[in-house]
Amino acid sequence: MDETACPPSRSFDRAFSRTYAAWERFASGQDDASGVPLSIALSWHRCRDVYRIDPARARPDTVDGDAPTRPVHGRVLAELGALAKTLLVAGENRLVMVSDGGGAVVAAWGRGAAERRAPEAGLVPSSAWSEPVTGTNAIGTAIVQRRVCAVRGPEHWSPALHRWSCTGIAVNDPVTAAPLATLTVASWREMVAVRSIDLLLATGPLVTALQETASRHGRRIVEAFTDLERRTTGALVALDLTGRIVAANDAARRRGAVPGDYPVEPPMASREGIASLGSVIPDARDRAREDPAWRGAVSIWSAITDDVETYRVIPVIAGADPIAFLASTDDRAGRVDMLDRAVLASRGPREAPRRVPALGAGGQIVVLHPHEIRYARSDGHVVWLVTDQGPLRASVRGIDHVERDLAGAGFLRVHRCYLVNLGRVRDVVAVKDRLVLSTGIDDERVPVSRRHVPSVRHALGI
Repeated sequence: MDETACPPSRSFDRAFSRTYAAWERFASGQDDASGVPLSIALSWHRCRDVYRIDPARARPDTVDGDAPTRPVHGRVLAELGALAKTLLVAGENRLVMVSDGGGAVVAAWGRGAAERRAPEAGLVPSSAWSEPVTGTNAIGTAIVQRRVCAVRGPEHWSPALHRWSCTGIAVNDPVTAAPLATLTVASWREMVAVRSIDLLLATGPLVTALQETASRHGRRIVEAFTDLERRTTGALVALDLTGRIVAANDAARRRGAVPGDYPVEPPMASREGIASLGSVIPDARDRAREDPAWRGAVSIWSAITDDVETYRVIPVIAGADPIAFLASTDDRAGRVDMLDRAVLASRGPREAPRRVPALGAGGQIVVLHPHEIRYARSDGHVVWLVTDQGPLRASVRGIDHVERDLAGAGFLRVHRCYLVNLGRVRDVVAVKDRLVLSTGIDDERVPVSRRHVPSVRHALGI
């Protein structure tokens, strides 16, 4: 154990002596986490057995303080900043932080001992406290749990935070449930005086405002869909900013469009028909943000017509930002910039990369051959590569980016969180209408979601 992890003294530290003992047992490899809340025990399990974080080395990432690691919703950060200043004046030993949805602290205000001690613990702007990197903490664990989270003393995975008490809350997108930002209150060597219910009440008006905005946007999407449906024929779908199909006419339903479905990810998108439309939404969203008048197109193969169909992609705008997209096969849906069509056309296989960079436990760059990677697993935007050298963190964030880097190297997306090297699959087990893949290494099992079963069967010839 690191010397900073030695059991501290005085009232605050004595109050958590049993918790410290449980942390020490669990961090040393035992499975006994008795005496700590279930949410903390589950987080410890993720830290030790999934993220493989050495508590003595758990430190926050440093990010560019000029930009959040994830986009946020309108004025969320500004409103949380106003709340933070209100919470700050209610205590002498207090640190209040606002982070983006990835756990990167964008602003912090402090008083007393908490303000003085914050820099040595890394509780400062431009530090990123995602749970997969730093372990159990109020910012990162609230993001994982999508709700309010209290972490006290040695309930933190990192010994550097064992003398802190923190309560944080994640503010989530009301439509996608993706974390937008967090608000966290912390105290040094004393119990933070802000209760979980206090943060819930404080952020309640903001959450209500987000829900009302989402409701207005929903009505706007319905109006745009209905208006275009009256003026066109052919297949028509509406997709939200995550690529999920939220509405479809009869012609689109006959092509397999099911409201509520998320996209089929590349590289199988060109074979999966209308369900693959969602895979182009990230590109379309970026274009529409730059130019709200933008129109594009994408060509996909249809099992219904046994031919390639072209869908016009049209943004639905609220204010100056896209809130959804309509996609129609009807030429009357609008003029299309052929340059944009080229950008959005279904991607074909690319040349396999010769090397894949990853991050070692000590922060060093490890260069891998694709065949050394058995599968990749995402946890939020952090992606872990399970390799012949052990688990390594991908050098890029987001499994979609890892998938693109490995395109053409024999990898297939089998689940929203899993990307598998088909050449390393040794066994396939059918469980009802699902599949489980095995690499033949120890007890490695990779689940296949129901939506991806057909593409996996096709790829493996079963």
